[in-house]
Amino acid sequence: MNNKEELEKSKIYGKKQKVRLYKIKHFIFDFGGVIIEKTFVLKNLLDMLEADLNVSIPRLEDPYIRKLKRKLSSGRISSRLFLEKIFEKFYYPFQKKSGTLPSKIVNVEYYLELWFDLYSQVTQVSVDMAEIIERLHQAGYVVSLMSNTHDIHARSNMLRGFYDIFDNIFLSNEIGLIKPDMDKYKYVIKKLDTKPKKCVFIDDKIQNLVPARELGIIVIRFESFEEFKLKIKELGIGEISKNLRNDIRLQYKKYKKTKKRYNKAKKEYKEAKKEYLKKKGKSLKRRLEFQRKRAYYSKRKTEYKKEKDKKKQDLISKIKIT
Repeated sequence: MNNKEELEKSKIYGKKQKVRLYKIKHFIFDFGGVIIEKTFVLKNLLDMLEADLNVSIPRLEDPYIRKLKRKLSSGRISSRLFLEKIFEKFYYPFQKKSGTLPSKIVNVEYYLELWFDLYSQVTQVSVDMAEIIERLHQAGYVVSLMSNTHDIHARSNMLRGFYDIFDNIFLSNEIGLIKPDMDKYKYVIKKLDTKPKKCVFIDDKIQNLVPARELGIIVIRFESFEEFKLKIKELGIGEISKNLRNDIRLQYKKYKKTKKRYNKAKKEYKEAKKEYLKKKGKSLKRRLEFQRKRAYYSKRKTEYKKEKDKKKQDLISKIKIT
């Protein structure tokens, strides 16, 4: 099943998310396929193991390999133990023994170094995405990383400073939780001490977006940098100007203040109208007082309507999950 078919079968396909910009505080990014291009390091490593050791190793769709990889990503086993289990399952049982010679022992250290080098050679942070993250920082947002990874890849990323651009880092191998398990999203929300509706989550995999959206997080599917720019423009923050979040909050604060004044004026006008109509022999003084209250209410109503329309246009958006 391809990505489009997965998305169409998901619960979130084609649905619109209502986005209140004044509530958003956090942007949470996936790493592989978003900040760096997709890599196929593990597949390539297994190809090399097959060629070097003359064995047959199933790929990542195999149940045993998938289970092993899940343990690796959740930190329950190390990269070293992952390789050792591969050798124990697919290499040692099939060796041809000759005489009394012991079984040939695979140099695990060599393949660990090879794995590290392979990953380091093919990974590089997207300059465009790093720039957007920096602009989000300057705009006043908290930017975090939520990634499924394992010790070798994480070590390479840390040594090369790839994680330095984030305020918070949530790595599956460290916290023992992996996407798309709902518990991982709940864990991140709790650690950030925030609410789902205050977060935007960006991931390239549909299966990782579904639980986030079900929890109430605003989600964006990353397909390419150009598409991502269009999505955040649709979200309502295409420019990502300096202090943007504070400007949005001030605009919303102004709207709330205007609404409060309008409600107060409306209440006073209704009370004044009731009193005016109740009393007989309306004097000029009472008539002028009533007209003053009505004019004040009309002014506040116009002011509120203008701010309300501005709020709908600039502070609230709806984006479709595609």
